[in-house]
Amino acid sequence: MSEIIPKEYIAPEYIEPQSVQIGAIHISNDVVSKIVGMAAQATSGISSMSVGLTEGIAKSISGKSLQKGIDVEVKEDQASIQLRINVQYGFRMHQVCQELQHNVQQAVEQLTGIMVKEIKVHVVGVTMQEQV
Repeated sequence: MSEIIPKEYIAPEYIEPQSVQIGAIHISNDVVSKIVGMAAQATSGISSMSVGLTEGIAKSISGKSLQKGIDVEVKEDQASIQLRINVQYGFRMHQVCQELQHNVQQAVEQLTGIMVKEIKVHVVGVTMQEQV
């Protein structure tokens, strides 16, 4: 009579997928700019983005209202970002700007994989909180 020898279960070895590039990936500056705008909206102390008159007219006509006050330049997978903001009166401007830089960097890098080289923030105005 033959004996049945139990076999041990051996889990298959996990092989991590390799990064395979089968074509070019391009994320437009408009997409990065929208991500920056959403990150700016989520930052407390910012009342609005600021634009010049001609830029404001052009962006309101084109429907790019989230992108006003935002300039994005992507070169060699690195982004340079400039923001023009209005800060609410009573907030510490340097803290608002640092939080904005952090939020923008996190959002852009996590969502696009593009490294942020620099974020320049220009505070161009102060606004009073509206009474409710």
